[in-house]
Amino acid sequence: MSTKRAQTQDRLMDAATALFAEKGVLAASVEEICERAGFTRGAFYSNFESKDELLLAVVQRKREAILKAATDAIDSIPDEPIEPQTLDEIIKQALLIFQATHPIDEQWLLARSEIRLHALRNPSVRQAVRLVDSSLDELLIEAIQAVVDRHGVVMTVPPGQLVILLTAYQEALATSAMLTGENSFEPLIAERSAQLIRALLRIS
Repeated sequence: MSTKRAQTQDRLMDAATALFAEKGVLAASVEEICERAGFTRGAFYSNFESKDELLLAVVQRKREAILKAATDAIDSIPDEPIEPQTLDEIIKQALLIFQATHPIDEQWLLARSEIRLHALRNPSVRQAVRLVDSSLDELLIEAIQAVVDRHGVVMTVPPGQLVILLTAYQEALATSAMLTGENSFEPLIAERSAQLIRALLRIS
């Protein structure tokens, strides 16, 4: 793919993400996406066959960015076991991986919610969106399990359930903060998430 074509696609995906967050997938028309990106309909259809194809490209691009962040987070965790009494450090490591795969960004939180609603209503894109989510969850589950095993920690729920709990909890906290107009909710979410993990771990 040429650099110019890649830049065009990135601008269209940026515009689509913003409009999905602002208006929802259904209400964001191809014309509006093109106008926001500064392109014509011809430029759109020379890169994407439909809005659904663009939506999937948005999801896939985000997946690749999240995978890189998660890999960097995993690589930053030392291999040497830490002291058993430092449970907070283990929680910090687990949260580092989780937050890399679940970035707290207001625009993406809104866009992702709209994309999921669209996928629920449209079976043609549902499977592709589900596969992206499941691949990230699998990476997260394996990484958290590795951290737990390395440091002799016992989880009171399976890793898959922990991921579901953390995801739902984080999204609920972020949504509540947005509704109340809080500008900086990352520290609160990190603190509350750590409390939840702490309640579900014990030293073996």
